[in-house]
Amino acid sequence: MPSRLFRRIPWATLRVRLTLWNTAVVLLASLASLYAVRIGTRTALYREADVVLRGEVNEIAIALGDLHPDTDAVIAELRRKATGHQERGWFTQLLNGKGTTLWKSESCPRQVIEWPVAHEKDENLVQVEAYRFARRRITDPDDEPFHIRIGMSTDYLEEDINDLTRLLIPVGLMLLLLTPLAGYWLALRATRPVGEILSRAEGLKPTRLGDRLEVHGTRDELDRLSLTINRLLDQVAGHVERQQQFVADAAHELRGPLSAMQSSLEVALAQDRNPADYRESLVDVLEETRQLSKLANDLLLLAETVSETRTVARDSICIAAIARQSVAMFAGVAEDRGITLTLSLADGLWIDPRAPGHNTLISGDAAQIRQVLSNLLDNSLRFTVEGGRITVLIMSPKNGEVVLSVTDTGCGIEEQHLARVFDRFYQTDAARNRADTRRGGGLGLAICQSIVERHGGRIGLVSRLGWGTIITIHLPII
Repeated sequence: MPSRLFRRIPWATLRVRLTLWNTAVVLLASLASLYAVRIGTRTALYREADVVLRGEVNEIAIALGDLHPDTDAVIAELRRKATGHQERGWFTQLLNGKGTTLWKSESCPRQVIEWPVAHEKDENLVQVEAYRFARRRITDPDDEPFHIRIGMSTDYLEEDINDLTRLLIPVGLMLLLLTPLAGYWLALRATRPVGEILSRAEGLKPTRLGDRLEVHGTRDELDRLSLTINRLLDQVAGHVERQQQFVADAAHELRGPLSAMQSSLEVALAQDRNPADYRESLVDVLEETRQLSKLANDLLLLAETVSETRTVARDSICIAAIARQSVAMFAGVAEDRGITLTLSLADGLWIDPRAPGHNTLISGDAAQIRQVLSNLLDNSLRFTVEGGRITVLIMSPKNGEVVLSVTDTGCGIEEQHLARVFDRFYQTDAARNRADTRRGGGLGLAICQSIVERHGGRIGLVSRLGWGTIITIHLPII
């Protein structure tokens, strides 16, 4: 629906907007350049004319000194210059110190003739309407002042500038016509890869998790966009696959107890039985119900620990105190099974957080950390035979971390299973000689890993078949 809406609004497309932006920028830059050319040409023409006018005034000043006192010879020189540049509208004027005109060319305009000489002390340039002249005050050898003016009509300069303008106008019109076309062509080339990405993205389906965007190998922003989207698709595909596997595994785990309950109830209802038989069937159903309840609780706990929207309660908790509580809770079970369960602390560690020098405080949720230790101790007790040993060890903090390990002398795990022991519903029962008949749901270690990672720590496992298992947890201390 959104893509159709964008197609109906032409100016909403990136291609059209790029064309408009390119056209506006190029036109403004071009018009500014053309205007700058006109202004620069005008400035250059006037500067050149000023240089020539100053040079002519300097020549007349030199001639006046050389030809003094022959004023007629100076006037003849002025006449020669005016006649020589008549086609360009040049004019000359010679005045005495009182401002009386001694001689002027026929082309000398009235505005120049009437220009006062009261303040003409130095050489300078004057613009009077459409006339420009250089003027200079000089003195002859008798110290008599004279004023020399040599100028020209600026109509010739303006005509040259207008000729240039008439040449620039067609160029501007061509730019006005060609810039949008060129801008659209460039925008088309620039947005074509984006269009291809959009087309491929619109064709992606949840049922085709293997589809990916094409990467051209140009290493530009579009390739980076495609790679970013592909990485996101990889994550989505992996998430969907894990969810599908999770649902399948959960259904498999639920099916076993439900089938057992159904079979027990069908057998009990098949014919009349005595109360003892019914009681035995109900006991079996109750056991399976407990197994289902435990599995449901584990699923809920796992969902809470992997949820990115739920935050971990951040309280200062003592990992040593929690370990002591967990060991005390499982001590009776261990004793009934003939297993030695001990808690060992490194030198300098204290269980009481109020004790001086206490250094096993971490930030997190005490209930979740307790759940981790309970799962680990439960696993160790299930796979350790009578006469075995389970040790919970808390080592001295190092590199800002406290290390806790749970070591058992159980049956161990075969090497081919070690890489998957933290996967959900993964069980190595076939490879381990259980000490009792209780079943696990395959979620314990997955829950432990999720909780530890959400607390900023890490968990690892080392095991050898027939020798036992060591699970190590690293948690950052406060």
